[in-house]
Amino acid sequence: MTSNEQQSEAPKRKGIHVLARYTPAMREVGAIICRSLFAPLFILLLVVELRDGYDNSSLSGAICRGGLFLLPAICFTLVLSQAMRKQGLVARFFNWSEKLTTGLRSCIRYILWVALPCQFFYVVFQTFDLGKWNDSLGRLCFVASMLALACGLGRAARAMRKWVQIIGPSEIHVSTRIYCWMVFLSVLAPLLICGMSLTGFHYGAEEMGRRLIASILFALLISVLTGLFSHLLLVTQFKVKLRRLASEKSDDAGSIDTDAIDINDISAQVNRLLSVTALVGLIVLGWSIWGSVFPANSYLDLVELWPGPHNEVGDFKMVTLRHLLTSLGLIGLTFVLSRNLPGLLEITLLERLPLDRGGRYAISFVVRYIVGIAGILLTFQLLGFSWNSVQYLAAGLTLGLGFGLQEIFANLVSGIIILIERPIRVGDFVTVNGTSGTVIRMQLRATTIQDFDHRELIVPNKKFITEDVMNWTLTDQRSRLIFQIGIAYGSDTKLAEQKLLSIADNHPRVEKAPKPVVVFSQFGDSTLNFELRVHIPHREIFSQVQHEINMEIDRVFREEQIEIAFPQQDLHIRSGGKELLQELIDTDSADTQSTTTGKSIMPAIQSTTGLESGTHSPI
Repeated sequence: MTSNEQQSEAPKRKGIHVLARYTPAMREVGAIICRSLFAPLFILLLVVELRDGYDNSSLSGAICRGGLFLLPAICFTLVLSQAMRKQGLVARFFNWSEKLTTGLRSCIRYILWVALPCQFFYVVFQTFDLGKWNDSLGRLCFVASMLALACGLGRAARAMRKWVQIIGPSEIHVSTRIYCWMVFLSVLAPLLICGMSLTGFHYGAEEMGRRLIASILFALLISVLTGLFSHLLLVTQFKVKLRRLASEKSDDAGSIDTDAIDINDISAQVNRLLSVTALVGLIVLGWSIWGSVFPANSYLDLVELWPGPHNEVGDFKMVTLRHLLTSLGLIGLTFVLSRNLPGLLEITLLERLPLDRGGRYAISFVVRYIVGIAGILLTFQLLGFSWNSVQYLAAGLTLGLGFGLQEIFANLVSGIIILIERPIRVGDFVTVNGTSGTVIRMQLRATTIQDFDHRELIVPNKKFITEDVMNWTLTDQRSRLIFQIGIAYGSDTKLAEQKLLSIADNHPRVEKAPKPVVVFSQFGDSTLNFELRVHIPHREIFSQVQHEINMEIDRVFREEQIEIAFPQQDLHIRSGGKELLQELIDTDSADTQSTTTGKSIMPAIQSTTGLESGTHSPI
């Protein structure tokens, strides 16, 4: 390999190394945390040294209070700054746009080097000498911090707009669009806060400014964490594909991996779960940060809907509009989790356990329903419907539905029994009511089977419990094929046996244990009947192996001149039929061809003389 080829192969090997291991990303995360701790530790030591023996209104006390205010904000900002640096975590592992990363890095720099120091001096002037300098220098520092924040958000918004134009709005997730609009709208927020401070509403501007800085830092942190988890998902997906390729190469028989998971579907589920989790995190943090500022938050508790359960004193606890909105959000979150959590379990935990495809599906199925039931119970509890208030109604409904919908309930109970006993699993090849196919989906009421024509048969679960079901792959995936071959009398039977065994041994998909067997079954009417019995790894390749071995038998027997016989019959014509047959042949030979003559002679012979099959007798 030349030097140019080696240089071109180096980035590919580096990319494969990054995608095949978790260590590079986690090592970079550890390095970011270590590099970000120096400044916070220094500030913490300074605060500890200045805290004892000084009054809060003194300069030392003011610096101590400003350091305590600055400590958590500078921790978050330094972590984000280290993650956004060139050749850092975001650039190497997240596959973010360079323009987007540059804009976010500029925003973080404005916050780190201008906004936070101005906020520090604002807190110092607010505390020092009983706040004498708060209205003059303090307000000036506060306005400077808000202007720096507006400049940083403007850089980020400009980079976000360019990134959206390059990618296209149709390819961006819902959470990303919301995040873009939040960035665009947040540019005006620092300017409005500056206006509030300069026009006399300084206290309100101060509260909103601190919350705005906290919101921006938390939003950036959630974005970085979402990118990190997305990268870990990509590594997991790549490792699964590598293991699948390795198993296919090591499989000498070339069998199909029936336990393989649908990695694309699972990755889509996990990506949706990450997006929704990030969106929910932003909403929860935004509500916790800004909830006390807006009066509508307290108004939700004033709107009482209906009385709930008794509290500890014995009074009714009223259900308010806040409870209703929270329950609606909880129902939506439960729906998202129940649909996408099985994919996360599959790709992170279940795929590593020694379970087959059916076992993993059963665990995912149970987890999905547990999450759904837990979400519904929590929602009813928020709405004030406790079990004590609805237990009699539930008992009556259960009794009525049990009699009226007994078939539905029988199928539901059968579905639970199937999940526990597992007589059938997803991926099994079964025969039900004369239909053979693969189980592709199992639910509480019915099971879906797909046949060879890709038709889907919906079978109620009750049939798998009360009726006979043939499961070809319950405990053993192997299946036996029997080929029946009839050779002509007088053929070399020993040679035929050797060739059949050779054909079976040389086929790549025929199992070596148990060994193929050739049986001389019987002497037929016209043939010597042989049976070739072979075993294959699984039922899905039944037709393919049958076709290939039959083709090979026909080819080999032709080469060895072993005649594959076909049924023969001799005709015995009663007395008097010879003269009639000769007369009919002489009559038809003058008008028609010999093939047509044969067609006209047979009905005449059958109607006048009568034919019967019998022994070998001359006409």
